[in-house]
Amino acid sequence: MGYYGKIGVGTPPQYFYVHFDTGSTTLWVNSIYCQSEACTMHPLFDPSQSSTYYSNNQPFSIQYGTGSVSGVIGYDTITLEDFTVTNQKIGLSSQEPGSHFARPLHDGLMGLAFKQGQGTIVDTMIKENLLEEPVFAFYLSKNSGRTSEVTFGGTDPSQYTGEIHWVPVAAESHWQLVFQGFEVDHQSTGWCQGGCSAIVDTGTSLLTCPPQYVQELHQQLGAQQDENGHYVFECDSISSLPTLTFVMNGAHLHLEPSAYVFQGSGTYCESGIEASHEEFRDGMPFWILGDVFLREFYSVFDQGNARVGFATLA
Repeated sequence: MGYYGKIGVGTPPQYFYVHFDTGSTTLWVNSIYCQSEACTMHPLFDPSQSSTYYSNNQPFSIQYGTGSVSGVIGYDTITLEDFTVTNQKIGLSSQEPGSHFARPLHDGLMGLAFKQGQGTIVDTMIKENLLEEPVFAFYLSKNSGRTSEVTFGGTDPSQYTGEIHWVPVAAESHWQLVFQGFEVDHQSTGWCQGGCSAIVDTGTSLLTCPPQYVQELHQQLGAQQDENGHYVFECDSISSLPTLTFVMNGAHLHLEPSAYVFQGSGTYCESGIEASHEEFRDGMPFWILGDVFLREFYSVFDQGNARVGFATLA
């Protein structure tokens, strides 16, 4: 399940659905320059139809965990609900190899990573004094029947209850934090004794675990591997599986089995946990807290204070 929002690009606005991604920095959309098959399935931005577009023809190229894109950088006005952001740096795609970006709704991507000087839309909003606070926040719904929400400039108190548990992030990072413990069934694994490193990434669907631990974790959980190498659980055993706990800056954040196992209709249900692409970052075991984790909390990204917060859903 992906999370998308509608934005307008240019004057008058041309509309696109973009994927919100805290793990990258560039806002880009499909454009008329794109010849890739993925672009034939989406609306294409035509800069000649916008009176506010300008470009110095600087190229850009991005390799994601899945898929890649390249094209040219331009600048234009972005409309986003009540916000009008001027002179926003945008990428206009010219190549999108493979099928990853061919999916429905995926007309582009809005990078929201915490990295100064990259010209993210939040950077521009701050510069243009559009935000009450240099903060944005996500509620990611667990099913397509309920609307998800991103809020810029603060939080939506109707989406969470109790206090927000704050965790410092490294400046100039992709919302990278350090947490102090990881527990299975309320028993410490010892894997994070010297700290574990993680990025908080709305652009990653799963929870990724350091590859040196992924097999041991699934063994502890009672999973087995299918013929494709995917970890699976017996669907009728999900409710009896253990809770996973992340110990962060004094808070214990719990993931119940309904969060880390994908419900299916057959005998076996697939795990929402996979191996990270690197064992260590900054000398610590490396995790990615993707949507499997983020759906369980209201998540707040505070650029002004270099911290990320998690709260209990309302």
